[in-house]
Amino acid sequence: MKTLLLYLVPLIVYALMNNLVNDSFTWPQYLILLFAFLAFQLGRLRYPKNEVPPAAKVTQAVFYVLTVAIIFRDKYLDAGLVNLMIALVAVFVIVEWIIAKPQQKANT
Repeated sequence: MKTLLLYLVPLIVYALMNNLVNDSFTWPQYLILLFAFLAFQLGRLRYPKNEVPPAAKVTQAVFYVLTVAIIFRDKYLDAGLVNLMIALVAVFVIVEWIIAKPQQKANT
């Protein structure tokens, strides 16, 4: 459950930053996004180093795309599109959590 928070809290931070900041991001806001990104990366620590399941890899890749999208939101993308991507990443996180939970119980 704690690792799920490492996935969901950054998504909440991304959603808040996307919806509350109307102008372009300032450097403290980019710093907050960086910390949220690093927190999301800590979610991978629940897997052994060479045994990251494909669902987790896909979730990480989708989150990377979201991170790039939120960075370029100021000039190239609409906030609604980024919100859609945040929802999509949340679905991937939930699916990965559902898939990985039985696998972790079987390994213990």
